[in-house]
Amino acid sequence: MAKDYPLIAKQTLQLVGGPDNVTHVMHCATRLRFTLKNIDTAVANKDAVKAIPGVIDVIVQNGQYQVCIGPDVSKVFAEVTKALPQLQQGEAPADNQGQKKWSDRFFEVVSGIFTPVVPVLMASGMMGAALTILSLLGVLDANGPTYYVLNIIYDAGFYFLPVFIAYNTSKKLNASPFLSMLLAAIMLHPNITNFSSLGVEQLSVFGIGIPTVNYSKTVLPIILGVWLLGYIERFFNKILPDIIRAFTAPVLVMLIMTPIMLIVIGPLGNTVAGVLGDGVIWLGDHLGFVAVALLGFFTPVMIATGTHSFAFPVIVASITTVGYDALLMPSMLAENLAMAGAAFAVGFMSKDVAKRSESVSAGISAILGISEPATYGINLPSMYGFLGAMIGGAIGGGFAGIFGFRMYMIASSSVVGIPAMFGDLGVANVIVGLLTIVISFAAAFAATLLLAKAGIKGPKIKAVQK
Repeated sequence: MAKDYPLIAKQTLQLVGGPDNVTHVMHCATRLRFTLKNIDTAVANKDAVKAIPGVIDVIVQNGQYQVCIGPDVSKVFAEVTKALPQLQQGEAPADNQGQKKWSDRFFEVVSGIFTPVVPVLMASGMMGAALTILSLLGVLDANGPTYYVLNIIYDAGFYFLPVFIAYNTSKKLNASPFLSMLLAAIMLHPNITNFSSLGVEQLSVFGIGIPTVNYSKTVLPIILGVWLLGYIERFFNKILPDIIRAFTAPVLVMLIMTPIMLIVIGPLGNTVAGVLGDGVIWLGDHLGFVAVALLGFFTPVMIATGTHSFAFPVIVASITTVGYDALLMPSMLAENLAMAGAAFAVGFMSKDVAKRSESVSAGISAILGISEPATYGINLPSMYGFLGAMIGGAIGGGFAGIFGFRMYMIASSSVVGIPAMFGDLGVANVIVGLLTIVISFAAAFAATLLLAKAGIKGPKIKAVQK
């Protein structure tokens, strides 16, 4: 007799306290594993849950309420998650994704992939910047054991970047998180590039040679790989019998994905990423300061409309290709400080004490790298403040572009990110960065005052607040 998966899910959710009582749910090979706000209600209904047709047993263990379903647990899990939109973090069910505009879906996926990993790269990047400064000051010996240990923090964040990206991509593209991370781990395995130590001239699968590619610090190859992995995984989950799916689907997925990844997708993605990095360099070489100025001008609009997510993979590609970013992060630095300057100007002109205090607070936040309060709370409502920030960003970005300003690490594009300005150009680059901060702020402040006095408010921007 076929199981009624929607009914099992509905009755189980009711007896564990309803959807609002669920803070997290996942599944293993046979069990639904609930984390509940109030587990007492579910424990009291334990016998009733066990009595649901299709439920084998209920186990309360390690703070989890575990409902044993059997090898077809994934089908019940799919029905359970449909009733728990609060756990999907803004992600629509898979069957609704086609109803979204492709552009909305693109930015949603890109944001979902890269935003959660920002703290990792901030920690690693800022550690690398700090070590550079400490080495220049003679505080730490670059060949000493302490430097070596701390440098692991910097190196690990970037070296294992594909693993972090794999997890986030799997959540956005409906693939198994752990199989996705396994695929990333295979790409990073030392024998992929160090096969000569095994006495092998070249790695191959069924006689097809595997290109030698170093996948550490890459992002595009694993994104493409997880995208394909999700389709293959769903295919096997659909066709395999429930009784063997749990232990045969994973190995079949990896058996197919590994050669495809190492022979086709990985090298292709790495090549595309290299072209992307070269494209950024080309823009800087051929458009010069104009490119940074234009980005500084339009970055406030992109942030306000939620279309700035594309920047992160480009920044990663640039830094991992040439070791610095001379385009996007400098323009973002100009934008943050310009947004701060505009907010201070709006506050300066306000006769309302509360409004003035709010403007100063939002401006300080932007100086420290969080520009949303100034953008949404101060400058967009005034309109002339937002246009003033755009003008300030263009002027500050243009200055940074003229003098070839670079950011060497992924760090906050603000005064907090000053350590990331230290690199092969020495102190001169830091001075240019500091002047970019001052010029962006002052230009936006002055532009906002002039626009307000002239009665020029600028265009209305439809903001997308996150």
